[in-house]
Amino acid sequence: MKTIYFEKNIPKILLTKFAAKYCNSLLFTSLNAVKYDKNLPDPPLPGPKWLRIRNIVTGVCGTDLSFFRATTGTDCALEPMPGSLRTYLGHETVGIVEETGSGVTRYKAGDRVTLREYMSCCGNKGIEAPCRFCAEGNYCLCENYGEPSPLKLPDTGAGFGDYYLAPEQQLSKIDDALSDDQAVMIEPAAVSLHTALMAKPEPGAKVMVLGCGTIGLGVVQCLKIIEPKCEIWVMERIREKQEFALKLGADHVLSGPPYEAVAKATGAKLYRGFRGNTMLIGGFDMVYDCVGGNWANTSCLRFLRARGTLVKIGHHMRGITYDETPVWWQELKLIGIDAHGMENWNGKRKYTFDVVQELMKEGKYKIDGFISHRFPLERYKDAFALMLKNPPELVKIVLECPKSR
Repeated sequence: MKTIYFEKNIPKILLTKFAAKYCNSLLFTSLNAVKYDKNLPDPPLPGPKWLRIRNIVTGVCGTDLSFFRATTGTDCALEPMPGSLRTYLGHETVGIVEETGSGVTRYKAGDRVTLREYMSCCGNKGIEAPCRFCAEGNYCLCENYGEPSPLKLPDTGAGFGDYYLAPEQQLSKIDDALSDDQAVMIEPAAVSLHTALMAKPEPGAKVMVLGCGTIGLGVVQCLKIIEPKCEIWVMERIREKQEFALKLGADHVLSGPPYEAVAKATGAKLYRGFRGNTMLIGGFDMVYDCVGGNWANTSCLRFLRARGTLVKIGHHMRGITYDETPVWWQELKLIGIDAHGMENWNGKRKYTFDVVQELMKEGKYKIDGFISHRFPLERYKDAFALMLKNPPELVKIVLECPKSR
């Protein structure tokens, strides 16, 4: 097995953090806690309901970059949770089933599949009976996230490798009508769609999307699918991404100093205080924060009208500071988004991946222009270097995996 993983090695993690903060060039050396291991043994399937999947192509996510830079903070709520010694990178996958266990009923050799349950949960750890959230299909909310697996699992791998092992409920079948490029976008599109379904705007609502990366651009597209009559502003500094957002359905681009731009767009009253402290009364009905961090959290709360809604998608997996005053003063709502889950869609319960595939087949969710760069898996460091540079044309990078192993 060849696979790329984040190694839970404290000295290496500390060195990686140091490199990310003070000397980026060291990130591309053997000091990095992310390792490409090409000599792992090929393990047998761990159980009768497991499969072996050969990777074709995998998208690179901001979460993968966060592991490459070891940015998770010791003050993050995830830190106390026990985990494995290796976290395998790559969850935006397209692969082909090579081998199935005797108990597999949903897939056969040759099927194209994508990885659905990436984070730790009952299903991919073999915990029986599943917790209430896993039982209903919302694995991201698993109540056994920190519990050990009763199985002695080998190196399972993930998308950044030649193949990986997974139990069948961890996967979703890819519709034959979709291209590999569409299929590799299923997972990030599902995050955007889940966001729009968890926090639906009303007709005529004034909403703002902060950040037009892959997820933010998808949110723009999904909001217009869910509620075409909402009015969308985007706040994004890169002109190429502003233009892409307009093409996908955004109505306006905010320009100029942020607070002044929001006041102009919404008619909010602007007040200034000590050392540039700025507050708005009035503002957007909803703000979708696809950036995260100190400035984004403080500002997005101030960009909302009273009883408005902040939808949190962007994150940095570390503790942040922000002014909470608008939350209680303006009686704001906060909705957090964790990937995807079971949706109410046209009167039926469906997983977000299935709804996204329907929208792609119908031509409603478009992926043209999202995939901006391609690298072979062997050049994954070049992909991360490009993400750190963040040129204007960058949206989504995909890694093309080895054709054989």
